[in-house]
Amino acid sequence: MKKLYVVVLLFAGTYSGVCGQSKTTTIEYKKISRDAVSRELPFPEKTVINAMEDTLEKMGYHGKESKGFMVFKGVTLPVLGTDPYDLYISTDRKSKREKESAVITMMISKGEDNFITEATDPGIIKNAKSYLDNIDPSIAHYDLEQQIAAQEDIVRKAEKKATNLSEDGDDLQKKRKKIEEQIADNIKDQSKQKDEVTKENQLLETLKAKRVQ
Repeated sequence: MKKLYVVVLLFAGTYSGVCGQSKTTTIEYKKISRDAVSRELPFPEKTVINAMEDTLEKMGYHGKESKGFMVFKGVTLPVLGTDPYDLYISTDRKSKREKESAVITMMISKGEDNFITEATDPGIIKNAKSYLDNIDPSIAHYDLEQQIAAQEDIVRKAEKKATNLSEDGDDLQKKRKKIEEQIADNIKDQSKQKDEVTKENQLLETLKAKRVQ
């Protein structure tokens, strides 16, 4: 039983590693190496950055692109602290083969180039890690809503096409009825015209018979 317990713990640890926990890293911004936190996520890079933008925009913060980062100024997030911070967020595909996984990187500034480091503000860096470690549900929710919206659009288009086909069918039925009526009229006209031809031929023969022999 003890051996089984050890295996379960090892498996749990491996799964946690695959999911990816936040870590401190350094990244170059404006030709200067900056402290940042990063984490691997099981979502495409566009989904991650769009979800982050959506979340922050709903809080009233609008991002602006700057050298590969989306920058959100004066953001107040209780999970980070009570002060407003500038958040620099970027996402990159984990690898060429793993397009469904992304790495999110976040730098935090107290304003302009006053970037937070683990040495000067370890508490904020710890909070930033915790923030990234717990964003999966919000990204998954955003991703689901996007899928629902896309599927709703597909349904709307399919329904519109079905309606158009039904209307086209009604038009074709009307045209067919009109054509059938025209065909019936044509058959009657043909019969009348044949009678007329017969009548006129008889008259012609009568006239020819009157010729002086």
